[in-house]
Amino acid sequence: MKLYFSPLACSLAARIALYEAGAAVSFERVDGKTKRTETGRDFTRVHGLGLVPVLELAGGSLITEHAAVLQHIARCFPDAGLAPVDAEGTTQLQQWLCFIGTELHKGLFMPLLERQVADEVRDYALSKAASRLGFLAEHLAGRDYLLDAFSVADAYLFAVLNWTAATPVDLQLWPALAAYHARLRERPSIAQAFREELALYRAEEAEPKAASVGEVIARFNAAFLRHEPALLDELVDEACVLENTTPAPLGSRHEGRAACLAVWHGIARNRAAHFELEGVESSGERAQIRWRYVWGSGERDAVRGVNLMRVRDGRIVEALGYVKGT
Repeated sequence: MKLYFSPLACSLAARIALYEAGAAVSFERVDGKTKRTETGRDFTRVHGLGLVPVLELAGGSLITEHAAVLQHIARCFPDAGLAPVDAEGTTQLQQWLCFIGTELHKGLFMPLLERQVADEVRDYALSKAASRLGFLAEHLAGRDYLLDAFSVADAYLFAVLNWTAATPVDLQLWPALAAYHARLRERPSIAQAFREELALYRAEEAEPKAASVGEVIARFNAAFLRHEPALLDELVDEACVLENTTPAPLGSRHEGRAACLAVWHGIARNRAAHFELEGVESSGERAQIRWRYVWGSGERDAVRGVNLMRVRDGRIVEALGYVKGT
């Protein structure tokens, strides 16, 4: 059994459940930004949405979605007592897993944690905190756990409540929740899981950050606009693939860093022609550059085109060039 996780993400709950169960399991860390695993795999080939947790079973089948992962662990290790076995108790467990997943995880905390979310959306999400957390605090008043005993729902809730440290939500406004979170943090399985993932998270934060897609593309464009080919040298991956627009009509394919740089250096050095940037758009690891290339003053001494770029870990791994007309 293998768990794909990101440090201090919601997948922390699955780690806690696996420790509670004493399961034989391996872990593979996923970079939430690049969607690469610690072994270099493209995580989107494991799970198309690139989301953790993913639980890989001994036979190779995969379980996604947190509620499903947690309930599967509980069913596989019944002696750990991580889920009720009666119908009513099972329904109550599912009720709390749904509440945590929709009202807290996705409804409240995700808009507060996502940097690209508009202020209006963040304010709207924050306005829901009092009702959602108040409802939860009322239920937990005088209780140790969400159900009669510790369950996978408590593991999930602990992982989500951790995020108050990175958001404007102040858990101290609900003393029952603050006390509940503090008690759970002392539980051996939770203390171990949290300690391990906090160390991994801090190590990640201390690592030099790869340039963003926007930063890489801006430097790439500057190399041509300013005729400074040296700006390209730190931008190109060893496995880069370039499909150039020349020679017409099919262009040419160049593989590897040296081959791509040779083409781009030649273009950037040519001061008899110049690029005019028309626009740049990016999404995820991909970017689109629209340009006009001019080599004279006549109407036919220019061509318009587009480059479809792919950037991974701060390096260009693919560049596909196209031009308009013949």
